[in-house]
Order: sequence, then structure tokens, then C-alpha cells
Amino acid sequence: MGAGNHGGFGATKGMRKSGLLPMNLQLFASKAFEKGGHLSEESFVGHREFFLGKSVSKIKKEMEKHGYITEVSPSTHVGSKAKFIIVKNESKVRNVTMVEVTPGSKQHGSVPYVRISTNNIGKYKIASDQEKYVLGKGDKAKVYYPRRKKKDE
Repeated sequence: MGAGNHGGFGATKGMRKSGLLPMNLQLFASKAFEKGGHLSEESFVGHREFFLGKSVSKIKKEMEKHGYITEVSPSTHVGSKAKFIIVKNESKVRNVTMVEVTPGSKQHGSVPYVRISTNNIGKYKIASDQEKYVLGKGDKAKVYYPRRKKKDE
């Protein structure tokens, strides 16, 4: 049974083409990256939740929308389920060099996190749970957590 004329998915006989809005894919692009694919500390902090709960392929696709050429590589550590998005065309504008997506680890607890390395502003992490995340010794990344929602939200 298809959508037919009863208002299901797709165009139906009663649908007017003049009522359709043109699609602009940039409306759906993440604001975590600035013009040209640049990641600043401000854009990361302001939109850090974008990276949590996303698959490697979704983050990779978002990076590619901003001009990055990437390759996905699994972790070489025994037992690690982390995956790396390695950037092949970094520049001053496209400053992200690597993104690590980890579902949890022995070192940092069973907390999913994403680590982003850049060529000019350092490393940043967004971990899903501040209470369960274990800071690593000598870890040079600035660690952020999701913003807490206010009770009236």
C-alpha cells in the first residue's frame, strides 16, 4: 500500500508545488565549524554538544561539508574501540588535524567522549558524564562536559 492520494510521504495530487520551500543544506550544517571549516575555542565551547552521540560517519560527513578531506582509522591500542578521523588537508583555516571518537575506555572510565586535535589551538574533549569521567595523567586536552539544562527548560 503506497502513499497514494491520502497525504502520505511524497507529492500527492492535492499538493501544490508553489508551497514547497527550497532546501538549503547549509541550514543543516553544524555551527561548531566556522567559515572554511575553522574550529575556534569559542565555536567548540558554544557547540560542543554537536560532537556527542554522533557516529564517526556523521562527524566525518559534517567535516567534509566544511572542506575537510578525511580518512577513518581504528585505534591500534589493544581492546580499544576508538576510531580516528584523520584529516588529510589541514591548513590555517581547516585547523582540525584529528578527531577521536571513543565509546569509553579503561583509562577514562566507561564514558563516551570525543577528542579534537588542532594545529593551532590545542586539544579539546567533550565527555558525556562529568561525574564518571576519569581525567588522565598528563592529558593535555581541555575537557568540557555537556551544559546542564536549567530546571525551567
